[in-house]
Amino acid sequence: MKKRPHYITWLLSLVFAVSACGESEPFLFDEDYNGAYFDYNLEADFKRTLNFSDYIVGNPDTVTITLDVKLLGYLQEQSRTLAVKTKDIEGYEPADVTIEDVVFSNKEYKKQIEVKVKRPAVEDITYAVCIYLDGSGDIGAGIEGKNEIRLFVKESYEKPALWYSHIETFLGRWSKEKYKFLANHTGNNNFISTLYDEKSASHDYDAALALNVSAVSALLAQEPDEPIVVDLPILLEKDYPAYTVPYFWGLYEQHLGAFRASKFCRVATMLGGATTSSVAALFATEDAGDKMEAEAENFHKDDVIWMLNEYYRNALSGTPIANYKETLFWVPIRTNGNYTVRIPYWWEDPDALGTLKIVERYFGKYSADKYQYMLKTMIKVEGSDTFIAASLFPFVYDAAGGTWCWDSSPLGKNGLSGEERLKECYRIIKADNDGRPENRRYDIPDVTIE
Repeated sequence: MKKRPHYITWLLSLVFAVSACGESEPFLFDEDYNGAYFDYNLEADFKRTLNFSDYIVGNPDTVTITLDVKLLGYLQEQSRTLAVKTKDIEGYEPADVTIEDVVFSNKEYKKQIEVKVKRPAVEDITYAVCIYLDGSGDIGAGIEGKNEIRLFVKESYEKPALWYSHIETFLGRWSKEKYKFLANHTGNNNFISTLYDEKSASHDYDAALALNVSAVSALLAQEPDEPIVVDLPILLEKDYPAYTVPYFWGLYEQHLGAFRASKFCRVATMLGGATTSSVAALFATEDAGDKMEAEAENFHKDDVIWMLNEYYRNALSGTPIANYKETLFWVPIRTNGNYTVRIPYWWEDPDALGTLKIVERYFGKYSADKYQYMLKTMIKVEGSDTFIAASLFPFVYDAAGGTWCWDSSPLGKNGLSGEERLKECYRIIKADNDGRPENRRYDIPDVTIE
């Protein structure tokens, strides 16, 4: 028994359309008519190009494409085989494709053929193959003009149109190697589209920054066996790149000090390594250690100002000063170093909490030289390995009251806290300052300590 397919009306329309174009009309409903055709209407569907540059992730050896085929005539009660074959296209090297046997069950009137296409042997050369239905199987050829598809295969890379503006700022100049790396790094063959906001018709600053950070961090995570050729820019600190520690940091930590993303940016700039490839090349040389040692003092000074800035930023966090070494950044301050310092929060008192008046009573007006002298004086007494710069001014923020209170942490060699610790620091600094030659003394007030 023959089965009328539910798509007869559609097929009739197709017959009329084909006849109008001068094609011979197939006998769609003749029980002896038995055919199939590629189910497309646009000319472009019968001439396709597969570019392996659209399939970078995982570097696949083969890519599978599908082709839609549909039967003419009635459904049959038995399964039938459709013969799908290939032939060369003149003027092109043959593309390497594999097509499994195509079998229609007695219930199928349409199907997708899977064509496995092998990656071209040579980039930038176009290979080709003609895939056609030759009618030699159980199912005959269908409609003339719909029996073959020409497939062109290549692996060619071109700079995307979106690669400009913020993309170049954060990813540098386009290159094939870089594009491949970023696709595999993101796991997205079309990663470039994620860096552009279609609604605003502009590049996504945050997305481009995030990709730079993750890609640079990934490239420099482990020492490479071969020179790094992917040339991603290492951004400046002002761009807030949250890089993770590169492989070489641990090799020179005695010179570089503790890792920070912002410090890494400055180290890279200082040493002339503005990109991933240049930084990797620098640390692959034998004189990298000499360069690190020569700059070690500058790295240390960088750590000190970072620490003082952290103390300023965290003044209102309510963190007890005794915990600063564990919870905030800390490095020892050396008595023989000349540092860049910043005014402590409590001495500046930017929120007018009332601590400025107290600090100035004991130490007078702020100056960077005076503050650095005070720090070094306390270090001579208490030791650089234990002294916490914030302990000079033992205030802590009282969030409940929205004001300051004395820090109850035991601080210094004598374990004093709060106002008693402030007075201890004053006595030590005042005595040392008064013992200096008059022309080298700082303006530190005379205070009667009860």
